[in-house]
Amino acid sequence: MASKEKPYMLFVAELIYREICEIKKKNPYLNNVDAIEAFIGSETYSHVSSGKFHDEWFEKLKKNKFVDPTTKKKIPEET
Repeated sequence: MASKEKPYMLFVAELIYREICEIKKKNPYLNNVDAIEAFIGSETYSHVSSGKFHDEWFEKLKKNKFVDPTTKKKIPEET
């Protein structure tokens, strides 16, 4: 049976997708391109593109001995 756990590489993609969806909810007249351009000017974009998002995430994992807080399983070495 396949695992229902999501791959770690999807965490930032989900963050970006949620942010763009919020922009579109608040501005329903925007098309997708304009919503993405608005995202590029956001704090979230700056946080992700600067590397701080991943730095903070890895630091949390390191403090938790690389145990995923959601699944409570140790993250495989190859990840």
